[in-house]
Amino acid sequence: MGDETTLDAVTARAALRFLVEAGADEILADTPVHRFALPVAAPEPRLASVEARPANTPPPRPAPRPAPAPALIPAGDQLESARALASAAQTLDALKEAVARFEGCSLKITANSLVFADGNPHGAVMLIGEAPGSDEDRMGKPFVGRSGQLLDKMLGAIGIDRTQVYITNVLPWRPPGNRTPTAEEAALCAPFLLRHIALVRPKVLVLLGATPAKHLLNNDTGITRLRGRWQRYQADDLDIPVLPTFHPAFLLRSPLSKKLSWMDLLALQHFLTAGQSGE
Repeated sequence: MGDETTLDAVTARAALRFLVEAGADEILADTPVHRFALPVAAPEPRLASVEARPANTPPPRPAPRPAPAPALIPAGDQLESARALASAAQTLDALKEAVARFEGCSLKITANSLVFADGNPHGAVMLIGEAPGSDEDRMGKPFVGRSGQLLDKMLGAIGIDRTQVYITNVLPWRPPGNRTPTAEEAALCAPFLLRHIALVRPKVLVLLGATPAKHLLNNDTGITRLRGRWQRYQADDLDIPVLPTFHPAFLLRSPLSKKLSWMDLLALQHFLTAGQSGE
């Protein structure tokens, strides 16, 4: 008696005819596959041979693991490093070099450029913004994008331009995606900003937006309530009038607030004019 799975010729032809009528008219393999055959059992897995060793022999040492990456300098040490670098700078050029050498702020890794300052360090007005944007990061100067163009127009409205003022930011590096700086980032860069003010010694500080107002005045009051209200910046032998106002980027998003900024600009103009006339 033959194999029970062997088909006779009549049955085989009937099966082929059924497949053709069902649309299976192509051969997808070089050799036919016997679908009725019993599956072949997979070979038993072989265990790896274990070399015998004396009972008192210690097991082999595992492969050495790679050394862990060095830990970041603790925030306290980073802040002390920033303070030491800033206090040693006796000129603006030396301060810029000190900021460039500082490795404690991670923003330096993601930024393209160090954005230090622009304008006239001998001018009466020092304007401080939040942080560089994409245009500033690309060009290495503060307020050169749309916000900077608006700032130039705002200053021009009261008869001054950036050759008469000095401009910088709380942070010298751009936060990724133009996000708001964290408190830690601002704190790490604060020694450089404070030294920056001490070296420039402006007649008046204009704080553009909530971030510089918060970190220089130690004031959590919102910029909408704080703007236009004169404050004082006092450090060592410095006692400088401070005028908080809106950041130009905010005015681009909220043009109706420009009338409030115009009032702040007029207050700044009056301050400068009064100072020149000796009032």
